[in-house]
Order: sequence, then C-alpha cells, then structure tokens
Amino acid sequence: MLFLYHGDTSVCASKARLVLAEKDLSWEGRLLDLRKGEQHAPNYLKLNRNAVVPTLVHDGRVVVESTVIIEYLDEAFPSPPLMPADPFRRAQARLWMKKIDDGLHAACSALTFAVAFRETMLKKDPKDLAAHLARIPDPAYRERQRLSIELGLDAPHVAQAVRQHERYVGEMEEALKSSRWLAGDDYSLADAAATPYLHRAELLGMEGLWAARPYVAEWLSCVRARPSFDEGIVKWFSDEARRRFDVPRAEIWGKVRGILGAN
Repeated sequence: MLFLYHGDTSVCASKARLVLAEKDLSWEGRLLDLRKGEQHAPNYLKLNRNAVVPTLVHDGRVVVESTVIIEYLDEAFPSPPLMPADPFRRAQARLWMKKIDDGLHAACSALTFAVAFRETMLKKDPKDLAAHLARIPDPAYRERQRLSIELGLDAPHVAQAVRQHERYVGEMEEALKSSRWLAGDDYSLADAAATPYLHRAELLGMEGLWAARPYVAEWLSCVRARPSFDEGIVKWFSDEARRRFDVPRAEIWGKVRGILGAN
C-alpha cells in the first residue's frame, strides 16, 4: 500500500504526485494544511523530522525527500520506466534533479513567500508568526523565510533567487534544442521534477523567463498536455489556493526584469 502525506500546492508534493500519476499507481494520502502548521505535529515529526512534505509510506516503510521518493517509486514500480536506459542520459536526469535540490528549490521558496504568501503571513498575530518561524528546523531556511515575509521582493536574497530561475530556464532551453525532453527523447523524472517549478514561476508572474525561449515554452505545453499534470497539480488547487496566487503580475515581472537587467 502506498500512502502519501502531501500539501496542496507544495512543489515537492507535486513532484511525487506527478510520478504516481505517470506510473498510474493507486495510493491513499493525507493532505496536510501547511499554513496551519500540521507538518509540525508530533506524530508527523516521527515520520519526517524535517517537518516538510511529502512523506511516502510504502507497506509500512517510510521514504522522505521528494527526489528520493520519485527515484524510489521508479525503482519499486519499474513500468513504465521514468529514467533513461542510457547511463549518460541517466546521469543528465539526475543532474537536473540535483540542480533543483542544490538551489532552485530554495529560490522558489524565497520567491513564493516574497510574492504570494507574504500578505497572509503578515496578517498573523506577531506571536503566531514568530512561533511559525521558530518551528522551522533549518536556520538558514528560517532566516530566508523571515526576510521574504518582512521585505518581500526587496529581501536581500531575492535577486539571487531570480537569477537562479533565469539560469535554470536558460539551461533548459539549451538542452531542449537537441532533445524533446530534458534527458533525452522520452519523458523522465527530470521532467517531472522540473514541472512544478516552472508552473510555480508562472503563478508568480515570471512566465517572461521563457517568453523568448521557444523550446522551454513548447516543453511546458507538452507537459500540460499529459494527464499527469492535471492529476498531480491542477486538481489539488482549491479556490482558496488559487487566491493565494492572485498576485500583481505586471508589477512583479517589472521587478524581476529589473533584477535581470542589472547584471
């Protein structure tokens, strides 16, 4: 039995759901309300000490970290395969995922809180906001989130977060000039991993990053056409979730363009 603890709009949870959908696997789950802090509940911390989603439980065995989870799913349920047969292409797929884990994810989080979640967080009672931040176990992540909430797009780390998105999308464009998908001519875990981050960038008003990158735009169109996109991402967006991403898009893109033009 597969059981997934996940969050509605979480990019990491979306990765796991995309792969579950691509594999056409039956699963059960529990949707945690991350805004209420359910990921910090003692029973959940016993499963995932980092207080993040997703967490996969397969026949009683716990797997954490979204990249590890999707690789596990591909190995535990090998049909259809979501990693290339060629060793070099497999290495390329892993590299795309490593780039997310090493930098793009933190950049996405910084921008999400600076743009979409800031208003909601600032409405919290100061004591509740302080308690929310205090529960974050990673001190570096805690500080980035605090600055994103307090300063929005003027937070000192936001410019670097924008540049990380620009670099990743630029590298995607180069790779997609020579293959249909990121790690070759077949859809792979690399594509599943990247999808929630480009979708999030679009929600944050940053689709201008691929306005002049036709290969990325075509890749995203192909991703959206796959049934897994609706199953893994779209169906989990409630009306309330969509309201969280009702952001001043033109204003945001103007600031993003200014940051990129400053280089």
